Amino acid sequence: MPQRLIRALGYAVLIWIIGFSWGTVVFMTPALRNISAIPFVSRYPAISFPVLIIWLLIAYLLAGRYLRAATDEASEGLRLGLMFAVVNLLLDLLILVLLFKNGFGYFASFTVWLAYFILLIVPWLVGRSLANRR
Repeated sequence: MPQRLIRALGYAVLIWIIGFSWGTVVFMTPALRNISAIPFVSRYPAISFPVLIIWLLIAYLLAGRYLRAATDEASEGLRLGLMFAVVNLLLDLLILVLLFKNGFGYFASFTVWLAYFILLIVPWLVGRSLANRR
């Protein structure tokens, strides 16, 4: 578990809320909502591609902020990344798949798994970078 569990959990939920908010904007904008799916890559390209970029940046910034006070940045970064990825996977499953009845086909897109991978790997890389600076 990350050292500061509540803060890590809060950051993970914040990341999910940012993606969910962008998804809401896309679904409320007919021109964006009607962009064709790319089979096996993205069901909703207007959501997934901007979210990949946003999550990359926000995961980097939040990880840097979180890991400043860590003693073992690399391992703590990996734990933080695991928290980010697992929380976002669970929230996607609970909210998007089950509550909004989006179906398990949601997970058939490459961009969804790439997003989870970004959330896992970026904090670890930030932690390794901070550990190497010492």
